[in-house]
Amino acid sequence: MIYFIVTTSLYNDCNIRKQQYTNGINKLKEVVQYLNIENYKIIIVENNGIRNTFLNDFDCSVCYTNNNFLSINNSGHKELLDILECIRKYCINNDDFIVKITGRYILENNSEFMRLVKNLKYTQYECIVKFGCFIKPLSFKTNDCITGLIGMKCKYIKLISFPFETRDYCEPIEWKWAEATSLIEEKNICAVKNELGINVCPGTNDYYLV
Repeated sequence: MIYFIVTTSLYNDCNIRKQQYTNGINKLKEVVQYLNIENYKIIIVENNGIRNTFLNDFDCSVCYTNNNFLSINNSGHKELLDILECIRKYCINNDDFIVKITGRYILENNSEFMRLVKNLKYTQYECIVKFGCFIKPLSFKTNDCITGLIGMKCKYIKLISFPFETRDYCEPIEWKWAEATSLIEEKNICAVKNELGINVCPGTNDYYLV
């Protein structure tokens, strides 16, 4: 089973974010249908408490958590807690494959990453990852990776360490996802060589393709 976990966080009644999530989630649904991906489930997770929001209108499962209220400055830490909560709530099995996608980001129809996901059953891959960072993507393994679109078997996600945090410093969550790949045999890791095929806007509202 393939689970697409779409991470969202609605606050301050932000219309721009609402439009971004609408575009991102609809595009995910479109690409999944376009590629004819089988045996999957889309779960939207939102971390500002149980209530009725427009996320309920996408004909997808929605999991509301309270993790955005925690005294944690690292949004990636909260996002990981959201994913772990989905794993528990939906009883996701250790060998199920989880694709984590940031809800504001928008897939391309010909996304290399999504084509790899479609063909998972023909491979031995337990992880599909683009190493490096948004600014400098790499085609080889390193201690950083892009987490806006990443795939990993559930059993490894459950072993991701939480980032170190002080009042003045937050360890990047991307390092922890990359660190978790060391638990996987090299032959079972697909390090994406080309573009992931997703438009991202980390920290801004300006999109660019990675």
